[in-house]
Amino acid sequence: MRDESVEVVVQINGKVKERIMVPAGADAKALEKAVLAEPRVQALTEGKPVRKVIAVPGKLVNIVVG
Repeated sequence: MRDESVEVVVQINGKVKERIMVPAGADAKALEKAVLAEPRVQALTEGKPVRKVIAVPGKLVNIVVG
C-alpha cells in the first residue's frame, strides 16, 4: 500500500532548510508551486531573485537564489 503523502526535503542553495508533506503523486510543477507557497521558504528567499528551481518528485526541491 502506498502512502497518500510523502515528505520532501527543501534545499536553498544546496542546504536543507525545510521538510514539507506533499501528495505522493505530485509532479515537478506541483512540487515547485507547493514549496514556493510555504511561509518559511518565502521568508528565506525574500528579497533574493530565484534563479532556478530543481524539483525531483518524491524526494527533494532545490531552490537556487542569488
